[in-house]
Amino acid sequence: MKNVMIAFTLFAVMIVCIFISSSYINRTCIHLQNLNSTLESYIIKDKYQDAYNLSLDYIAKWNKTSKFLTLYMHHEDLDYIDTEILKLTQYIKNEDKSEGLATVHVLKHLVSHIMAHERVSIGNVF
Repeated sequence: MKNVMIAFTLFAVMIVCIFISSSYINRTCIHLQNLNSTLESYIIKDKYQDAYNLSLDYIAKWNKTSKFLTLYMHHEDLDYIDTEILKLTQYIKNEDKSEGLATVHVLKHLVSHIMAHERVSIGNVF
């Protein structure tokens, strides 16, 4: 009976941790999507200095977040985001509007991809 209680307790703790980490990942991704939208609007309005400053903040936020995400995500997905963020800063610095907007769009897609994979659902369990 003691072994059953220990196993059940560990299972319950694991389920709670899954929901907490999933909630954290979703909140973080929503924040990153908001940054993406703001970056996009700055680039469209040709506010390159504001966009560049925000892209540096984006890098700082991503570096802080990606350390935690490496526990749950494929490293390939995280590497794609790292690469796109670095490209974005240079596109903004050189005031390349079309490449900057394309890179922001790719970042939006990659972040939404993370959210979709970390959503608690039957399809993600099996």
